Amino acid sequence: MKEHIDYVIEYLKKQPIKGCITGSCLLGYFENQDVDLFVYDEKSFTKILFNLYYNNNFLILDPLEKWKLDQYLNKEHGKASFGITTIKFVYNTCIPVNVIFKKGCINAFSVLASFDMDIICKAYDIETRQYLDLSENLPNKQATWNKWNTNFYDPELWQIGRILRQLERVIKYHKRGYNTDAVCIKYIELIDEVQKFQNIFNSNNFSEKLAIRKNNTKIVKQICEVWLKTHEISDEQLELLKEKIKEI
Repeated sequence: MKEHIDYVIEYLKKQPIKGCITGSCLLGYFENQDVDLFVYDEKSFTKILFNLYYNNNFLILDPLEKWKLDQYLNKEHGKASFGITTIKFVYNTCIPVNVIFKKGCINAFSVLASFDMDIICKAYDIETRQYLDLSENLPNKQATWNKWNTNFYDPELWQIGRILRQLERVIKYHKRGYNTDAVCIKYIELIDEVQKFQNIFNSNNFSEKLAIRKNNTKIVKQICEVWLKTHEISDEQLELLKEKIKEI
């Protein structure tokens, strides 16, 4: 599989687009690895989508991904309507390739600064052919939270919910041999901020949403605390974690 990963990376490097290759594919080979490609503008996004769509080596196997591609290409002027748009292709039926357009990310730095974990803060910029590394490069495969991500500093209630959607990576990268305890502890600190939040608005609707967030984050915190002690999680606990994070 490693040769397939290497081929995809080299293929993407040659594309005439503005974007960067990031993620676990720059950390060495792992089982079930994918390749992430972030593009900086809609022109590059549309160009690479057409490129991969008409390349027989890249397929869209998931009906949902096919629907997302059709929705994007059929919209007026091909404009992305959401803050982040992702289309997943599969190279040679075995390597997932995620093509991502995230509004507001205009270069490799802005892409990496949006990540939660430092070890994945590595990118190869396709246009400049330069590598950027924002990780702390701690010894013994230790990971920590991304100090360049400003959402970690005095975050708003809704920002915390968006950050927590990346929490599953703590477990995934621990299974890949990294010590991710520091990242998990940071997530627990953010959850504590949600628990302390008081409703200052005269709104029953806001009160209901806040109560749901507090209840869900309480469950997520309990799962995180158990995981920190055992570094084990059952399939049922993992599904519960995903479900509660979606509801935050």
